[in-house]
Amino acid sequence: MQWEVEALEPAELQRLVLAAVEPYVDRTVLAQQIAREEQQRRALDDFIGRWGAAGGTSERPS
Repeated sequence: MQWEVEALEPAELQRLVLAAVEPYVDRTVLAQQIAREEQQRRALDDFIGRWGAAGGTSERPS
């Protein structure tokens, strides 16, 4: 079966892609990566908080 990607609704395209890659996703590795990214976000938030307290800009990026 062949489609023109531009003709598909975004939700349908997302469903097709997720269904195609799902069998290849290692859930353990994915969970570890998500946890690592969350840890990095927290570290950056802490750094930004200390930066503002030390006289740097107190505005946080959105």
